Parts: sequence; C-alpha cells; structure tokens
Amino acid sequence: MNTYPTSPALPVRPSRRKGFTETLAVVLWAITAHALGLCLVVVAMIAVWGAAAGTPVGEFLLPVAGVLAAAALVLAAAYQGLKLFGLSAPTRSAIVAALACPGPVGLALYLYAG
Repeated sequence: MNTYPTSPALPVRPSRRKGFTETLAVVLWAITAHALGLCLVVVAMIAVWGAAAGTPVGEFLLPVAGVLAAAALVLAAAYQGLKLFGLSAPTRSAIVAALACPGPVGLALYLYAG
C-alpha cells in the first residue's frame, strides 16, 4: 500500500527545442511547396502551349513526373534513414526539408528572375 501523499500532476511544458524544430520544418516545407508550385505552373503553361500547338506533351511531362517521383523517394528514404540516429520526428522533418528546399527554390529563382 502506498503511504506517500500524492501531489497533483504538474503540467508538462514542451521543450523549446521541439518547438523550434517544428517551426523550422513548417517554414522550410512551406517555402519548398511554394517554390515547387511556381515551377509546376511553368511546366503546366509549357504543356498547354505545346498542346495548343499540336505537339505531344507526354514526352515533356514524363521526365518531369519522373524527377518528382525520384525526389520523393529519396526524401522518404532520408526521412526513414534518420530514424537510425534516434532523432525525433520534427527534427527529421526539418532535416529533410532543409535537403528538399534548395532545388525547387533555385529552379524557381532561375525561371522567374532569369
């Protein structure tokens, strides 16, 4: 029998580090998604113009879809591979977002500024 008095449970405060990595992951993924969306708009415009000109657009869209699928597989493998290091989910997501961000952002800057 427990003879010690029970104290009320103290509220658990989330660590500042977890909040930072969650915020960092969200910001990086938002930047990546926005840049990728801008690039896909350009791809869609080229495909529509090509279709309007009567050229087959499948030859153009297939490599784009292949690159996106390959990038998704590599990022998913990196996310799962980081489990081996015992990292938390927000930290893994922030690392993978940092790996995913430069490609679409660089391409979007090249397309719209150059």
